[in-house]
Amino acid sequence: MIPFNKPYMSGKELYYIADAHFHNILAGDGPYTKRCHQWLESHTGSAKVLLTHSCTAALEMSSLLLNIQPG
Repeated sequence: MIPFNKPYMSGKELYYIADAHFHNILAGDGPYTKRCHQWLESHTGSAKVLLTHSCTAALEMSSLLLNIQPG
């Protein structure tokens, strides 16, 4: 059985959480987001990666980038 919604810990997660909290950078475009962007870009070959906080935000961004209009 695969446990549902159980966080996987591989090593330094608690350190990174404490570091982000210590520097008051808990959301947005902080250093960890930038590192994720760089990692994803280099491992996928994408020119640009944009992370969002939710699927709804990703879909809204997609519709804006595609210039989707009513109808």
